[in-house]
Amino acid sequence: MKRILMLSALTGVLTLTGCSTMDKVFGTNMSGMNDVKAVTSSTVPVTSRNGMLVDSTKYMTLYTFDKDMANKSNCTGECLAAWPALTAPSNVAASGQFSTFQRDDGSYQWAVNNKPLYFFVKDTKAGDKNGDNVKNVWHIVPTK
Repeated sequence: MKRILMLSALTGVLTLTGCSTMDKVFGTNMSGMNDVKAVTSSTVPVTSRNGMLVDSTKYMTLYTFDKDMANKSNCTGECLAAWPALTAPSNVAASGQFSTFQRDDGSYQWAVNNKPLYFFVKDTKAGDKNGDNVKNVWHIVPTK
């Protein structure tokens, strides 16, 4: 039932604005902290595709990190450069299984079921899931 509800929530109108190129989604710096701006403060910028959670613009795979705690990222520095956070605006409202939390650097990050969400820099096109099971601590977020 949870999966059906999650899939239903994900298939709603979830869009990003102004993201016509990958640079605008991921940015050109290597800090791992690049803003993804939502249409409204309650829009979750994700959807389900091929049974996994992806961003709703470029359909890039999203991951969780086993070493994170609930609404707390333990991925910083070099980790964050390889696993960029799915950042959120500061005024976003929680929506179903999705929420945001404030990172130690003051920025905000999206989470699903309180687990922070990340991209993987070695995923270069929609559908890539090169980060799944990296070091047995990084995982795609299944929706089926």
